[in-house]
Amino acid sequence: MISRKRANGKARRAAKAKAKVAVAAQNQPLQGKQMQMIDAEAERSDSVAKCDHGLVPSHYHWKSHREFLSTSNDMKLCKVFLQAFVDEFDGAGGDFLAAYHATKEKYVGVWKDFGKMSFVVSFLLACGTSKVLEGNTRIARKYAALSSYFEMYVEVDLLNTRAYPSWAKINELYSADMHTLVSFLKKRIHCSCLDEKYKEVKSIPKIGLCCNTVCPLPRGKTNRSATKCCSRCRAANYCSQECQVAAWQGHKGECAFYADLKAKFESEQE
Repeated sequence: MISRKRANGKARRAAKAKAKVAVAAQNQPLQGKQMQMIDAEAERSDSVAKCDHGLVPSHYHWKSHREFLSTSNDMKLCKVFLQAFVDEFDGAGGDFLAAYHATKEKYVGVWKDFGKMSFVVSFLLACGTSKVLEGNTRIARKYAALSSYFEMYVEVDLLNTRAYPSWAKINELYSADMHTLVSFLKKRIHCSCLDEKYKEVKSIPKIGLCCNTVCPLPRGKTNRSATKCCSRCRAANYCSQECQVAAWQGHKGECAFYADLKAKFESEQE
């Protein structure tokens, strides 16, 4: 049997070795999968094993864009920007464009930087995933909608791979059913944290939103499989032909605008 003195000495040596490893880890630069979420919104309970949910902003997989964030200062700047955007977004009643115009000049260095915007997207995806796992669906939806908006901004303004944002998809995420919400996040994170949750919710019908502001359905919600999009601009969804006809006067100007953007984008890709 080991004496108490020898056992205590062994415990002290093990503690010192563990402390050295922790100090060495702290002195290494934050990069790749070493990046850890330091925002309280992204933290999980201490009783649950922590995961960064793929916080490394690499889900675009573009060979010509590999300069991602490597310093904590860049991370802090992105989070300050995101907080400013969310404050403006909330103050404007959930208006993405109002928040964009309120922040575009002060944070132009973030808006125009692929690496920083990629981090913003992946940070929101990680936060949304954490909130789903915590059971906070309302905040998870908000994070998912915000990440979708920034993701589409990157594709439209920085990568030129999309003609314009799909506002219908962004708005659907803001009030998404659990199947839509979990599926959106699961496809974008690089961990298996949502695999079990997805099995629980995959049988739930996906819900779509009718763009007719006076749709007779409660909150304009219907099964997504039943919705039809405008064939000209493909930017608006409707639950029925009747709703599309009823909404035409309000939609036709927007329809022409998006149809022109779509035609210009397609001509540039040829």
